[in-house]
Amino acid sequence: MGTVLLIILVIGIVLLTHFVVTYLLENNIKIVGVLFAFAGVIAAVTILQFILSNMTEWTAEQLSIFYRDN
Repeated sequence: MGTVLLIILVIGIVLLTHFVVTYLLENNIKIVGVLFAFAGVIAAVTILQFILSNMTEWTAEQLSIFYRDN
């Protein structure tokens, strides 16, 4: 469930970044637009790292049945 929420958060960050940067660039506020774009990309990459680590952890738990130590 947490992974689904993180995926929705990434989609929201990407959409917000897109619309804000488009607005800023259309109004010739280029420096702030570019900085906001970089911040949005960094935030999205950080959230994606959390998603991938959660999926890796879940997969390792599912595969642990094959590696039982007696």
